[in-house]
Amino acid sequence: MSELEDRKYTSIRTLREEIRQDMKDYDLFIENWMPLNDWFKQYLHNEILRKINLLKELVEQNNE
Repeated sequence: MSELEDRKYTSIRTLREEIRQDMKDYDLFIENWMPLNDWFKQYLHNEILRKINLLKELVEQNNE
């Protein structure tokens, strides 16, 4: 595996782990929802979507 492929693989793996953690945080937040922290819910949601899109791009680049 070349260094570039290794970096892509590591980036993909790291992003997947971050997405899993963000989703766990999001689930915990929903279970213990507090009206004053609605901005945090939106923040987590946006982060999850951003990371999924980035992961999608990396996987597509890796498949080329």
